[in-house]
Amino acid sequence: MGYKVKVYPVFLNIVDKPCLVVGGGTIGERKVEDLLIAGAQVTLVSRELTPGLQSLWQKGAIRYLKGEFAPHQLEGMVLVIGATDDPELNQRISKAAQERGLPVNIVDAPALCTFIVPASLRRGELTIAIGTGGLSPALAKKLRQELEDYFGPEYGPYLEFLGAIRGKVLSRRRDHPDNLPLFNRLVHSPLREALVSQDGPRLKGILEELLAPILPPEDLNSLQSLAFSRP
Repeated sequence: MGYKVKVYPVFLNIVDKPCLVVGGGTIGERKVEDLLIAGAQVTLVSRELTPGLQSLWQKGAIRYLKGEFAPHQLEGMVLVIGATDDPELNQRISKAAQERGLPVNIVDAPALCTFIVPASLRRGELTIAIGTGGLSPALAKKLRQELEDYFGPEYGPYLEFLGAIRGKVLSRRRDHPDNLPLFNRLVHSPLREALVSQDGPRLKGILEELLAPILPPEDLNSLQSLAFSRP
């Protein structure tokens, strides 16, 4: 049986936060890219770099410490990832991080981790994470691939548009008891389909039906313009 652990799912805000990755191979590259997407300030420790990591360093996207891992490199960090193929080094990274109270993930070594990076799917600001408690990463990967087919790229702009509607509604009537039912009606309406098909009359009809009692015509017009200005 695989390594089993109970976890508490959480999304971390690491925007502008210093994070350390040890390991400059293909797995380390993927971890660095994920951290950059999340807005982190990434420091990478490695003797060598993949071409992709070399490019990120030359562009100034990451800080690069060439050489071996040393515990003092953890100072000031908020999160640590070990992505090496050296079991002894991975143990040292985990031990040093935990001694400093830092959350640490060692790739493919859940017993050395204080947090697990789940399989995830991103569509703009929409993030769907899948965890299997360490029992089957392969199943998590399979489920992510299935979700990729269901939640297509259109969900990113769709979510942004829902956020724009929500912002306008809340600016008119914050904490109103009818807001939640309205937002539920929006996500159950054919709004996404109208956006995908760029069907202006259909979109206008949905917005007017649900939002005309709340928003003035200029807000409705600006929402319709926003919908069709998106790529």
